[in-house]
Amino acid sequence: MTVTLTSEQEQIVRDELATGLYYTPEEVIARALHLLRQTERNSNQTEQRLGARRQAVRDMLDFVEKNHTPVADVSVKDLIHEGHRL
Repeated sequence: MTVTLTSEQEQIVRDELATGLYYTPEEVIARALHLLRQTERNSNQTEQRLGARRQAVRDMLDFVEKNHTPVADVSVKDLIHEGHRL
């Protein structure tokens, strides 16, 4: 496979080689791809956690509505505690 880099990308590779941490352009690219994969995995995990939190909020709102629970001056923590008691 042949990959063509922009001049900016080539400069990034040169800069990384100049640090002495990498010996070849291939090492720089391999590391960059590895970090990209890790970042995407972390991003997916973050999205899953956010999705779970959003669902928890929806569940709390459903609980409040079904149980006619007044929510004035009630914290989310209190709602969670009340939901666990039932």
